[in-house]
Amino acid sequence: MISSLVLTAVLAAGPNPFLAQALEHEQNLDFERCVERLKQAATQWQSTPDELREIELHAGLCKFNLGQKKAAADHFSTALRIDEATELPPYTSPKAVEFFLEVKRALRAPPPPLPDRDLPDSDLPTDTPLKPKLEPRPPGVSEPLGPVLMKRALPLSLGVVSIASFVTGLALGLRAQSLATEANTARFESDFYRLGDSAQAHAVGSTIAWVISALSAVGTAVTWWVTSEPGPESRP
Repeated sequence: MISSLVLTAVLAAGPNPFLAQALEHEQNLDFERCVERLKQAATQWQSTPDELREIELHAGLCKFNLGQKKAAADHFSTALRIDEATELPPYTSPKAVEFFLEVKRALRAPPPPLPDRDLPDSDLPTDTPLKPKLEPRPPGVSEPLGPVLMKRALPLSLGVVSIASFVTGLALGLRAQSLATEANTARFESDFYRLGDSAQAHAVGSTIAWVISALSAVGTAVTWWVTSEPGPESRP
């Protein structure tokens, strides 16, 4: 028993002899013997992935030449699953090439659509998920919040900028008035000029902030109008 296992391991280290014999039978157009040797190559030898691909590919060719197209398609599909770059030998007949390409295209094609479970002739189980249906939103149902926020991101951002600028301008204006009062009541001339300059700087900053607030408010109104869509009741 042990000696047979050792012998099998030693033999498996070399190329698959059954595959070589099968290819010879295929060249001699003896497709039935080719199929027999390929069965041995698949079951009685520890083949490499490349050898397995060749076994399935040539099994498909031999079955095709024997008129067994269903079996040939299965072997071609297996070869392509082993290596999607599998190609036929250059001596292959045009009919076999066309059939192989059909199998290859079928593997790459998207799956067929799910049939409707509610049809009278449907053979799907009752617990099969229903095919999704796209239906218009009923009147009066508001759009989900997420898409609305994404669509109105620009006007909302400008609105925030407008409010923040207005608050900043108001704070700077109040500070400017406070500094101006302190400057007018200052005892020393140096304090008068220092506080006056600071009051003027705050007043300028306040003016700029209000201008930004006003422009942002206008931008908010314009972009809100541009991104708005008429509701279902106002559409023709």
